[in-house]
Amino acid sequence: MKTIATRTPPLTALRAFEAVARLGNLSQAAAELHVTKSAVSHQLRALEADLGATLLKRGGKLRRAEPTEIGWGLLASVRHSLSLLEAACRSTRAAAQGEERRRIRISANASFASLWLVPRLGGFMSQRPDVDVEVRLHTNQAPSWKAGDIDVAFLHVRDQGPHRMHADDVPLMRETIVPVCSPGLIAPAYRTDPEVFRRHRLIIEKHVASPETSWRTWQARLQLAEATWCEPLVLHGMSAVVSAAVAGLGIALGRLPLIDAELADQRLVKLMPDAEMEGSWRYVIRPRPEQTIDEATAEFIDFCVAQCVDDTTLKTTVRTIART
Repeated sequence: MKTIATRTPPLTALRAFEAVARLGNLSQAAAELHVTKSAVSHQLRALEADLGATLLKRGGKLRRAEPTEIGWGLLASVRHSLSLLEAACRSTRAAAQGEERRRIRISANASFASLWLVPRLGGFMSQRPDVDVEVRLHTNQAPSWKAGDIDVAFLHVRDQGPHRMHADDVPLMRETIVPVCSPGLIAPAYRTDPEVFRRHRLIIEKHVASPETSWRTWQARLQLAEATWCEPLVLHGMSAVVSAAVAGLGIALGRLPLIDAELADQRLVKLMPDAEMEGSWRYVIRPRPEQTIDEATAEFIDFCVAQCVDDTTLKTTVRTIART
């Protein structure tokens, strides 16, 4: 039986591989790492020989070096490991110099915090273990910035009106409304039948100025004739609506992407999936007014945007705004 080596390749070789994969050529990677181009090439050849695999496609008609299929797998782990090492070194330097740990204070409403924000915080904290995160809840559109010493707030805003988006807000995501229920409530064969809405209790979320979350709006959209409906269950907050729907208490109007995890885990299923309705609200990140955004907060904003979109231009814009 062939024995597989368990030693870890030199860190310099792994850094060279990551730099070339990210920048696309040896020259730029060499300039960033402050070594010669031949040194980078030697490190890559040694790494591929050590691992017994071709990690980068380069040369020929390729304009830039690209990871191979096996190279992509290694690249993800190398980037994560380098990020952890960098964060650990920052934390050690700060401790050695007697600096206080950076704390980011975040404000969000309860539903957004529990359904979207908190499940994703672990990813940011693994990138920045030197930064403490504190989440506080607000119940309106105007968090108490000074009293709560808030750095950033996640707000539910509209394009117009008193709760409109501000010039300094960072766009995060729009909402899409879709009917959902527990998979045990309605069999798959009936999930596209509009009549199910008259046979089951409807769950209503009390939300101001949101016609798309009103069952009367959906009655017209689904072309349901006037009839006696089951007495609805009225709840405040999407987190309460999600809990009731998952428990099988009725059919709810869920807000994507807040219920993405429940749909992915099959705790909720869509009804009438072709009848989705665009929400009239969106989520934004609002930095504290008249306060300079430090590197940790800027990195947190970048992280949150990256969870929602793949738009490189938007991410670059966010980074530029946050660090000036």
